Amino acid sequence: METTKNVETYFNLINSIKYENENGGAYAYLQFLAYTREAIGSLRSIKRLERQIESIEAINWLFNECLAVNFTYRHKIIFEEKRNEALKVFNYIDFVVQEQKSKEARSNNVIHAQAA
Repeated sequence: METTKNVETYFNLINSIKYENENGGAYAYLQFLAYTREAIGSLRSIKRLERQIESIEAINWLFNECLAVNFTYRHKIIFEEKRNEALKVFNYIDFVVQEQKSKEARSNNVIHAQAA
């Protein structure tokens, strides 16, 4: 399933973001924003995840607001805390996506069995 692969790819990218990088903390914020927006685009079709998508969008809103100021140590703490919060949401999303994937696989098996 395309959605599963996209979501897993973006979650892995988000998990690998380092605040301490050669481009500075603002770049970590931008990476998070870009990756989560792409992941959310893949998840919009799953109605059961609306609340989780809203949680991620709230974190994105906060990060977007932080981009307007000079970065300090406090921004590193905010980034790490909110990314950890997002990872908990991603774990639930991954559970739901895997559950949906297995349901689709079972329904495909039933269709193939009926066709035979």
